[in-house]
Amino acid sequence: MPALYFIVMVGVLVFVHELGHYMWARIFGVRVLRVSLGFGPRLAGFTRDGTEYVISALPLGGYVRMLGENPLDEVRPEDKDRSFAGQSLLRRIVIVVAGPAMNLIFPVLLYFVVFLGDNELSPASIGAVFAGRPAHGQLRPGDRVLAVDGDEISTFYELSRTIEGSAGKKLTLTVQRGEETFETKVTPALERQDHPLDVPRWVGRIGVMPQHPLAVIGVASKSEAAAKAGLQTFDMIVSAAGRPIENFLDLQKVLDSNRGTLLPITYLRPQALEDGLGGLIDMDAYMPGVTALTPEPGKGDGLLRAGLESADLYVAEVKEGSPEAAIGLLRGDRLLQLDGKPITQWDTFVETLRMGKGITHRLSWRRGTEVFSREFRLQHQRGETEHGQVLDRYVVSVHHWLPMRADPPVENPFPIRYAMAEAWRATTDVVELTLLSMVRLVQGRLTIRSLGGPLTIFEAAGSAAREGALNYLTLMAFISINLGLINLFPVPLLDGGHMAFFLIEAALRRPMRAQIREYAQVAGFVFLFAVMILALKNDLERQWPEIVDAVVHE
Repeated sequence: MPALYFIVMVGVLVFVHELGHYMWARIFGVRVLRVSLGFGPRLAGFTRDGTEYVISALPLGGYVRMLGENPLDEVRPEDKDRSFAGQSLLRRIVIVVAGPAMNLIFPVLLYFVVFLGDNELSPASIGAVFAGRPAHGQLRPGDRVLAVDGDEISTFYELSRTIEGSAGKKLTLTVQRGEETFETKVTPALERQDHPLDVPRWVGRIGVMPQHPLAVIGVASKSEAAAKAGLQTFDMIVSAAGRPIENFLDLQKVLDSNRGTLLPITYLRPQALEDGLGGLIDMDAYMPGVTALTPEPGKGDGLLRAGLESADLYVAEVKEGSPEAAIGLLRGDRLLQLDGKPITQWDTFVETLRMGKGITHRLSWRRGTEVFSREFRLQHQRGETEHGQVLDRYVVSVHHWLPMRADPPVENPFPIRYAMAEAWRATTDVVELTLLSMVRLVQGRLTIRSLGGPLTIFEAAGSAAREGALNYLTLMAFISINLGLINLFPVPLLDGGHMAFFLIEAALRRPMRAQIREYAQVAGFVFLFAVMILALKNDLERQWPEIVDAVVHE
C-alpha cells in the first residue's frame, strides 16, 4: 500500500508539472508530439489531433515532447511556426517556466483543501497573560475580546493575526469580563518569533494565549491549610465544593468566594510507574483522592488563604547530568529569582535563559523552608541532527508540569477566506523554508546528509497516508514546492537549465552551438546522477544504518 501512495503522489505532481508545459505550448500553438505519464515502454494510450497521450511502464516521472524541442530535431519549413524552436524567446521561456510554476501554484489548492476542514477555531478568550508584556494589567485570564478597533471578532485567530501585523500601533480592544463590557488600549510589542533554520521573524505580540492552565497546584508551605489537608504539589484539582474545576481560574474563583468554611476537594495525584509498558517508557498514573480544605477565614485572595498557588514555577523534572542537576535542583523545588530578579512565569524564565545563551546565571529556589542560590551555565550542545542540520544551541534541562486546556471552539465565521489566507501563508512559508535550506546547505550549516531521496519520500508518503488524507495532501504540497524550486536550478536537463540557455542566447543574440549544449547536458546529467546517488545513500543510512556501515567498512 505505501507503494501505491508513493506512485499516486509522484504521478499527480508530475502530471501537474507537465500540464503547465502542455497548456502554454497549446496556447502558443506549438505542436505537442507526445504527453507521457511515466517513462519506458508504452502501456496504453491514444492519439488525438496529432498528439500521442500515453501511460508508460515506469510511473516515476513523465514528459511532454514538443516539435523542435531538441535542437537536433528536423523541422519542415511549413511546420516551423508550430515548433518550439520557432517561437520567440519570451514564449519559450514562458513554456519552460510554466512547469515549475504549476508545482508552486498547485500547493495553494492543496493547502486550501486542508484548511477548509478547520470548521471550528479557538474563541477570542484569554487563557493566560504573561507578566511584563503589553497585555499585563490590561487583560485577565477569562476575558473575551469582542472587537479590535471597532471590528468585531469571535476567534483567537482573528485576534492574533491583527496583533501580529500591528507592532507599535495602539489597538483598542473591546473586552467582556463577566457581566461587564469595557474598552482598553494595548500596544503590541515587536518580538522575535523562532523560525526553522535560525532565521527569526519579528511580529507583534501582547503576551496572551488562548489556553488555560489546568488546576495543578503548588503547596507553598507545610504549615498552611492545603498541606494540613494532605494536598501536595502537582496534585490536579478536578472538583471543589461539588463544582467541576476545568482550569486554574475556576479553582481561584471558588477559593475567593470561600470565607473559611469546609471545602470538599477531589484531586488526581500523579504517581510514577516503574517499568511502564515493560520498561519501554516512563509514565505516571493519576490516583484519585478526596480531602477537605479549610482556608483561612476572611476576604481577599483565596489561594493565599488556602496556602496554594499554581504549579507553574515548581520544578517537575531535572535532566540527569545537566548543569541544573549539578547545582542541586530537584523535583518539587520552587523557583524564586534569576540573576536577582523575581521569576514570575516559567515561560519568561526559560526565554531569559535561552536569550542569555552561555552566560553565567544565578538561580535562587526554595525547598520547604530552606532557600538555595547557585550559579550555573546552560549546557552547550554541538553536533549534527539525524537530518543533517548543524546543531549549535544552549539547552534548558529543567522542566515544569502545567497542562493547558482551551475553551470550547466556536464556528469559523469565514471558512473560505480563512482557508485562502492560510493556504497562501503555508505555501509562502514552505517556499521560504526550502530556499533557506538551500542557502544553509551552501553555507555548511546544513550537511549533505540532510538531502533526502525516493526512499524518504516513499516512507513519508506511507506515513502521511496512514495519518489521514489531510496529512497526505500536506506532504504532497511540500514535495510539489520542492519539485518546482529544484526544477528552476540552472542545471542542464532541468527547466532552469533551459532557462539558462535561453538567457545566454539572448545575450549572444544567436543560439548556442549544438556541441556546447550537448557537453553541458552531459555535465548536467552527471551532476544530477551524483546527487541522486548521494540522496539514495542518505536514505539507506537512515533506513538501515548498520548495513550501510558494514558495507562501507568492509
